[in-house]
Amino acid sequence: MRNVIRAGSACLLFVALCFAQEAPPKLAVYVSGASGGINKSLGSKLLSAMSQSGSYTQIADPALLQDELASSSKGDLAYIAQTAKRHGAEYVCVVSMTEAFGAHSITARLARVSDLQIIKTGTTDRALRSLDDLTAVSNELARQLLPPGNYTLPTAPATLAVAPTVVAGKEAPADTMAAPAGPKGECDKKYNLNELIYKIKDRFPTKLKDCSSTLAKDMLNPFGKKLEPKSFMTQCTIDGIKNELPEGFPNKDKIVGSLTDFMQGIMNAAMAGGSVDPKKLLSAVASMDIMRLVSDVKKLAADECVVDEPYEPPAAPTGGDEEEKKEKGKSMVSFGIRAGANFSHTYAEYTVRAHADDYGESFIPKSGSGNYGDILGIQAGFVVDFAVSDLFHIQPGLMYIQKGMEDGNGEGYLVPYIELPLLLSFKLDALRLNVGPYYGWHLFGSDIGLSTGIGFDIGMFYIGAFYDYGFFNVAAIRQIYNDDNKYKLYNRTFGLNLGINL
Repeated sequence: MRNVIRAGSACLLFVALCFAQEAPPKLAVYVSGASGGINKSLGSKLLSAMSQSGSYTQIADPALLQDELASSSKGDLAYIAQTAKRHGAEYVCVVSMTEAFGAHSITARLARVSDLQIIKTGTTDRALRSLDDLTAVSNELARQLLPPGNYTLPTAPATLAVAPTVVAGKEAPADTMAAPAGPKGECDKKYNLNELIYKIKDRFPTKLKDCSSTLAKDMLNPFGKKLEPKSFMTQCTIDGIKNELPEGFPNKDKIVGSLTDFMQGIMNAAMAGGSVDPKKLLSAVASMDIMRLVSDVKKLAADECVVDEPYEPPAAPTGGDEEEKKEKGKSMVSFGIRAGANFSHTYAEYTVRAHADDYGESFIPKSGSGNYGDILGIQAGFVVDFAVSDLFHIQPGLMYIQKGMEDGNGEGYLVPYIELPLLLSFKLDALRLNVGPYYGWHLFGSDIGLSTGIGFDIGMFYIGAFYDYGFFNVAAIRQIYNDDNKYKLYNRTFGLNLGINL
């Protein structure tokens, strides 16, 4: 009998081991972007919804983590994940909200703490006016973030008019009821896959440039809103593309999630020390694999209501359309900001006149030329670009620039100029070849010369180099002239500058 009991116990232990499951990983949620207690309330509801699925368990003190992150000035994913890890989290869900016109645009990213890999992305738009709204948003985000089938959540919006159902003698709230499903296999409308692909390929780079321009203007404007670059760039670009997707397109939320992941990848590659590095952003945009994004969207768009048919983009409106004329006028004239550093020296021509020494003997006059040493200065200003054609541009500008020299005794002389260049710019795709005259004014006089240079337009950014060759004698800057000696000095300046094309 004892052996039978032992055998039974062993069988039960074996069965228990077979069906035992590894404990779900611990999850943390951090919400930012809303006022009052909305952040903490939404975070608590979303964490609860995610935990109820059985896919995750809550960390020990989620409210403490929310308060700690909210009190910090850092908001990048790496810092959030590191803080969540200290609280025992293996995964973190980062939710950001942007309020506009009384509603919130909400984006959630589920990331693995160990390597910052973004697992899922969810998005939704809703006015947050009550606890019911927070519940509906948390349910919708959980539905998008959790693996399919792990948790059944309502998908119908709160305003959907459906008959109330009674559960255990109580009427269920309207926003927790799902809309009745239509007959399977029927489509109210057919959608063209190639129209969607065209809009993404055509609009994504355009929106990226437009959003970058808006961010640059805000950063340069001392009275701007001071947008958070990473979240703004992601939200601005995705919102623009979201509006291009046809209403009712199958799997629209998943497609928007894929676009968000793609944009997050670009912005993650552009981060340095918790902020956006313009050089890294340039590199990330230039190397983005738009065809990989298209491939992912094609997979997500696979549906019986989506057809793969040829698509002809709409023809551009012909002349006479006032809007087209306005847009054309905008594209012909653009504004650019420039700033950088330069090295300048002076080319000198001199004459040492004859004079007598203490013994009455005269020296023979001497003439010659040479260069005084380089000195470092700065320059900043703006240009206006007139596109006469795709190849030929005219660029007048207004610049503040420092020019000067270092004499043989190691003493430096810098003179501030207000300079007006008028450049002829030959544009070959991203490459610019610049040449033209300039007029410079300073307190002691003026200077006229020739400026030449080369530059590159990379998206909205500009990188260039120039060389200014002065024609006028600027010896008055040191007043180098007396009865015995005469100097003529001419500016020579080499500079590098960076800019933003608006």
